[in-house]
Amino acid sequence: MNIYQKKLLSSLTFKTLVLTLFIGLSTFSLSRSTFANITPQTDKGTRNSEGGATRGSCFYDGQKPLTPLIPMTNKKLELTLASHPTIFIYVPENTAIAGEFILKDSSQKKVYENIVSLPNSQGIIDIKIPTDQPELKVGTNYNWTFSLICETPIPEAVVEGSIQRVNPSADLTTKLEQTPDSDRWLIYSEAGIWYEALVTLAEQIRSNPNDLKLTSKWQNLLNSVGLNEVATEELKQ
Repeated sequence: MNIYQKKLLSSLTFKTLVLTLFIGLSTFSLSRSTFANITPQTDKGTRNSEGGATRGSCFYDGQKPLTPLIPMTNKKLELTLASHPTIFIYVPENTAIAGEFILKDSSQKKVYENIVSLPNSQGIIDIKIPTDQPELKVGTNYNWTFSLICETPIPEAVVEGSIQRVNPSADLTTKLEQTPDSDRWLIYSEAGIWYEALVTLAEQIRSNPNDLKLTSKWQNLLNSVGLNEVATEELKQ
């Protein structure tokens, strides 16, 4: 990238940049990696979004929809113990340049925003809130959105979820201490600590990708909360 391009990228707002690139600035070579390290600088405001899965114009026909890995059968399960949790999302094959993740607190104040690079094929990705960002406050409800940046200046494919950080109860702490690391995901799941259940089991699968028993446990966990459609999709590294 030459000096002129760097100055242009830093001076334009993110939305204006995307629109300008697609309308007439043919000198740029657009790719997913082009946007991987760009940090949005403006609040796009309220956008139409819905919980669960949604489709957008940058998907191919017949694809499964963009789907957040959140319980479809019991929204009360969207809890975490982590100060900087990890969110999982199924991303179908698409023509998007990148994804955008935004986290807001209960007053709709933005507390974290990032551009997310996408895999080259469909699968389940994870987005971890970096430890250099403010930690989630215990008892505060947060909402997050994930959207795909397609061939329009305004993202059309948007999914959302909620998350609340809680302190572990004495009973949960005791159970975790008495349970091997390999089975703690089940304790989290039974206690309704959804995000920990997912990330704990996902880490085991990534460490042992050929373990069919772990894969079966993952699929059963997703099926148990109504995520049957994406339960067998690849968990990306």
